[in-house]
Parts: sequence; structure tokens; C-alpha cells
Amino acid sequence: MKKIVKVLSSIVILGMVIIATCYILAYSSGAPSLNRDRYIKMYDNQDTVFYQSINDYSGQYVELQDTSIYFLDSIVAIEDHRFYNHRGFDPIGILRAMRVNLTNQNKSQGASSITQQYARLLYLTNEKSWSRKAKEAFLTMQIETHLTKDEILEGYINNVYFGHGIYGIENASRYFYNKSAKDLDLNESSMLAGIINGPSFFSPLIDPEAARQRQSLVLQRMVDQDVITNGEKETVLNSDLALSEEPSLYENMSYHYYKDTVLSELQDLGFYTDTYINQGLNIHTSLDPQYQNQLDESTKKHTEGQEVETASIIVEPYTSKVLALVGGKDYTVSQFNRATNAHRQIGSTIKPLLYYIAIDNGFSPVTKFLVEPTTFKLPNGQSYSPTNFSDRYPYDEVTLAQAIAVSDNIYAVKTHLFLGEDNLAKLIESFGYENVIPNPSLALGTLDTNVYGLANMYNALASEGIYTPIYTIESIVNDKGDVLYSRDDEDSEPKQLLDRESSLILNHLLTTPFDSSFSTYLTATMQEYTLENTHASKTGTTDFDSLAVGYNPNVLIASWVGYDDNKPLTTYRERSVVKSIMVDILEYTDTIKEPKWYSPTRNIQQIPIDPITGEINEYGIPYWFKKE
Repeated sequence: MKKIVKVLSSIVILGMVIIATCYILAYSSGAPSLNRDRYIKMYDNQDTVFYQSINDYSGQYVELQDTSIYFLDSIVAIEDHRFYNHRGFDPIGILRAMRVNLTNQNKSQGASSITQQYARLLYLTNEKSWSRKAKEAFLTMQIETHLTKDEILEGYINNVYFGHGIYGIENASRYFYNKSAKDLDLNESSMLAGIINGPSFFSPLIDPEAARQRQSLVLQRMVDQDVITNGEKETVLNSDLALSEEPSLYENMSYHYYKDTVLSELQDLGFYTDTYINQGLNIHTSLDPQYQNQLDESTKKHTEGQEVETASIIVEPYTSKVLALVGGKDYTVSQFNRATNAHRQIGSTIKPLLYYIAIDNGFSPVTKFLVEPTTFKLPNGQSYSPTNFSDRYPYDEVTLAQAIAVSDNIYAVKTHLFLGEDNLAKLIESFGYENVIPNPSLALGTLDTNVYGLANMYNALASEGIYTPIYTIESIVNDKGDVLYSRDDEDSEPKQLLDRESSLILNHLLTTPFDSSFSTYLTATMQEYTLENTHASKTGTTDFDSLAVGYNPNVLIASWVGYDDNKPLTTYRERSVVKSIMVDILEYTDTIKEPKWYSPTRNIQQIPIDPITGEINEYGIPYWFKKE
């Protein structure tokens, strides 16, 4: 018996020596980097922060003193109630977990302390391997030997995940309850503390019943530890969940699609690397919060009750600034940014590029083609038979003005083949596209792109032919105040990519979709919308997509709607989403800016014409023509 006691004593002493040695090594290796200088902050065009990340997690950092004591008590009670009494590892909790895991094969239990969880959040993954556990143990010792308990708890609550893309208590508090973390009451605090163990199971937005059961467990732990009374527990459980009616988080959720676009541009510029992020990045962007809020509101309004997805972008002509962007209906449901990443065929929205080439090569608003069912014999021996919407044709000559108004396909293909298929492909490639294949159907929008790319091309038209790629980042400044990047310093001088007069004539022709005078064999595509001021517009449809672009000298809006799985659009309501969003933004712009329209140059003359025949008519509609 004495020998056994001696052996056990030796094992215990050896274990204590090993543990002490590990703690000494952990302390000697220096304080762990908490990456507090590793951040990204994004500012809108009013120099207000609309997004920030800390240690790569979205959100605002909040100090312990600015956090509700109810939440701090709740999180310690449920996650690690001996937190202030151990040195990173809870021996009692570990032994209890071992007993449960050994005696009940159908139930596993963990014993990670708050410090261990913090180490994992900062540096590690959830990989289940001995090497990961060893790293976690050493990092836990490092943290415990260099930080106070309050510093550890503060770091933990700012990095822990609450589901729905939310990291950190301040962001969770704003998202679930629309209040600051310091204002959380016992009901709210215990609910949030319960979510952490399983955000996909215990979120009150996903399963209110499971969330309430978890909250009850949190409260019982607090009762057991004499933090609250049983009466306080029952009061909470008999009260409402008190969630915000519309869970949202301005800083992190409403503008996440724009944020993701900024990060993509940051990567393209070469600054999305540890070398730069560790310096702290203050990114000044072109985001206009007024437009972003208006675009969000319009998107929600016109997609309410529908399954379709949508994406829109607002650009400022001449400057090429991206003022607002929405990549989907709800970022908490889908983080896929359709504005930049959903490559779809753009349909008839390609036609203005074709007609720009036509005008630049001598076409005018009254240039006519015979429109009827047509089979085109191609040089390669094949044939091509495009159709108009609903197989409607005038069986007569149609002017360019009317062809644009009703989006006539026969006219477009005839123009395309008359000019030569290569010309449209080359123009598209001048906007950064590669290997565009010339073919007859290109005139009807078989190009795959997204609303970001579409807006980039249209912006050249809206800017009277001046082109610079659209962008979101104005400047990048590190934590020390050093300017790492400034767009003003870049070699991005605007260039006159398109002829100014040809662009202006086309812009004026793109007002025809609003004019019901052109509605004869087909309907002018925007005639159901009456706008007080002058705007250019073009719509595009395929079986699976609907697009609309509208602009004037003040603003450009491009919008798309469709299904992610390419399910066909079958109803008018689905297809009209983009028109409604576009019109909302155009009308909103006219309320916040003085309405503007383009002015003809001295090389352009205005001639009134009959909109259908194209004949000069002093009582007709004035259109712009190049002076001969």
C-alpha cells in the first residue's frame, strides 16, 4: 500500500512540475498578440464608420465597464462559473466531463473554460486533433499568465459568435434588442448568454422555444450560484422575449454587401494582406448612407412576400463613385453578393452599346429598318431567327427611336449584322471583358455579367463618354496616420472612351421607353411609370432574369432580379421589381438634388419628329441629331 501511495505521490508531483514548467514557459514566451491593432474600419462619404472588424470579426469593441453586469454574470454562470478561481483550466469541470463521457456514450460534454474558448477564437479552429488541443493549452497558459481575468473576459465577449453573422456582445445587443450592451437587462442578458453554446440551435430568431429552455438553464445556474433569486428567475421566464421587432445592425448588417465589395476591391489593390491589416486599416469609401438606406428600403418593399432575389447598384456619373449597393434581399439569410458575383445574361440592356456604335457610324433617331419575322443567313452557312416579344411585328419600317422605346429584337439584330459583329464585341472588351465572342445573339444580351459590370459600362454613357472604372475606395490610412493609398494619387485619369456627341444623342434616345407615343405593335417598356423629370432608361429580360438601368447626370441605378437556381420568372410582379426599384431611386434623387438633364453641344441640333414615321413635324417630339 505504501508503495502505491509513493507511486501516486510521485505521479502527482511530476504532474505538478510539468504543469508549472509549462506555465513558466508560457510566461517566458511573452504576452500573446491579441491583434488589437489588427482592424479594418470603413468610413462612408460623411466620414462616419459604417463597419469595423477586430481580429477579423465584424463589430464594435466594447470595454467591460460598458457592458451590462447582468450579461457578465450570465456568461460566467453558464460558460465557466469558476472562471475567477482557476488558472485557465477548470479541474472540477474536466473531471465531471470525463465522468459523463466515460459513463454515457450517447452524451458528450466539454469542459472548455472561457480562457480556452478565447484562445480558440483568437488563434485556432475547431479542428478536433491532439495538436490543436496542445496549442490551445499552451495559448491558454500564455493568456492566463499575461492578462488579468477582466482582460480575458473582455476579449472573450468581444469575439464570441452569436449567430446570424454577429460577433461580439455589442453587435449582438444591437442586433437582437436594438440597444447598447451596457443597457441589457436580466431577461436580455440571459437570453444572449444562452445563444453562445449553439447559435444555430438557441437563437430566439430560429427556435424561440429552444432559446427559452436554454435561457432557463442560464438563469438556474445564476440562482444556484446566488447571483439572482428564484423570484427573479421566474419573473424573467414569465416575461416576453422582448426582441427587436426588426432585428438589424446598422454597422454590420445593413451595409454588409457594400462592405464585401470594398473588401474585394481592397484585395484587388493588394492591401488585403496581414502585412497591411496588422497596421490597422482606415478605409474611406464613396458610400452614401442616404442612398444606401433608400436602396435597402426600396429593395425590401418591392420584394416583400416574394422568393426572388435581387441586386442593385447606385453610381455617381462623371466621378464613377459607387454610392450604394445591395447584393441580395437579406444578408443574414445569404451572404452571396449578387451585385458583383452573380454572372447572368443581361438581355436587352446590351442594346444601348450597340446603338451607340450605330449612332457613331451615322445612324440617327429616324434611321429605319423593316421589322418582320426574319431568318438571317450567316456567313458560316447557319441561320438565325430571333423573335420579338410575344411574336409581335409591325410588318413595316421602324425608326431607331421606336426600336429603343419598345426594345425591338429584329431591329437590333439587323443593326448588329449591318455594322459587323466584331464592333460590339470590341466595345464590350474596352470595358475590361476578355475574349468576347462575336455572334448574332450578342446583340440581344447573351453576355454574362452582373449589375456591377453593367453599371460600369452604362456609366460611360451617363458621363458623356468619359470612362473610369467604378470604385468604392477613396483612400486607405493606417493606424499611425500614414496614407497607404489615395485614389487621387493613382494614374486613373478619366479618358474619353466614347464620342461625346454620340453618347448624348443616345442618352436622349433612351428617354423613349417612358413615352407611350411609341406603343403601337409593342409597348414602350417604361410607359406605366410617369416621372416628373427627364431620365434615360433601358430594360432587359431573359426567361430567367429581369434588369433595368436608369440614369441622368446626377445618378445611375442598375438593378437585377431573378432566382439563384435559374428558375424562370413567370409573373409580371417578379419582373417589375427592377423597374420599381429603379424608379424609386430616380425619383428620390430628384428630391435631394436639383434635377438635371444633358445639354446638346454645338455639334448637335434638335429636330422635332413624328415618333412613329420619323418625319419632321413641328408639333412632334424634339430629338437630337448630329449636324452635317
